[in-house]
Amino acid sequence: MKKLLLSLFVGASMASMNAQILTNGDFELPATPLLPGVATDCPGWGIGLYTMETANAYQGTQSAKMTTIVDAATAAMLQWPSDTIAGIMQQMATGSWPNAGSLTLDFAYNHNVSMGDTAIVICQFVDSMGAGPNDDVMLFQAMGLYGGNSQGWQTASIPMDPIPGTTGTANSFIVLAASSIGAAFGTSVGMPNSTLWIDNVSLAGGANVSELATSVNVYPNPTNGALTFEASEEISNVEIYGLDGKLAMSATTTNVDITNLPNGIYHYSVMTVSGKVLKGKVSKI
Repeated sequence: MKKLLLSLFVGASMASMNAQILTNGDFELPATPLLPGVATDCPGWGIGLYTMETANAYQGTQSAKMTTIVDAATAAMLQWPSDTIAGIMQQMATGSWPNAGSLTLDFAYNHNVSMGDTAIVICQFVDSMGAGPNDDVMLFQAMGLYGGNSQGWQTASIPMDPIPGTTGTANSFIVLAASSIGAAFGTSVGMPNSTLWIDNVSLAGGANVSELATSVNVYPNPTNGALTFEASEEISNVEIYGLDGKLAMSATTTNVDITNLPNGIYHYSVMTVSGKVLKGKVSKI
């Protein structure tokens, strides 16, 4: 499977780090404004269509701000396909992540997205085959989608989901954020005035977190009522999260009634008495 659109004409930075040390600490370092209000070069994240916001950061003194603007002159200079320019930033890294599927993408976000548009924060682990991006195999993905106005900072913790039918070695990842989902995937240019702020970005997890395989059984799935969780050892806690990474509900029993949740797809996180964490998806219909 091909990765996201990575060939931004303003370039991309490469970094080498291990999976436990992706942080946004570099948001606190001085960044270079390349185009006022449009493009920035930030240590660690590199060149992108974003700016550094020094007011009302989630933590520290700076956050990253991506806004979709309309500017014909800037669009011509960037060779953007439209006068409407979506905000976008990305970080790529190579390394070795033998337990990539156990990690979570953690971050703080704030958004005010124009009607009809959707902001996105996404992380993908891939097996980079070496012959070019077209043969890369995407192994795991975590994605948050955001519309409307969050009316302040929120936090998200989104687990990596395995891509069905794929195998390989996780030796590369990308974290990408954009004020428009269409700009991230190269299918559209976004709606003017959509804005996404991010802060405190990290990949979190540990050796005690198990990738979803046959270790947990969840049924019925999909459901319009109660879910039953069964694992190879005793379960101590179950948490259900929306696609935005927010906790929707939690329980200390293996039977969880999601009748009152809106229809849609949810992540679950099951903790066993030994401290293992098992993750996956369920659907409410």
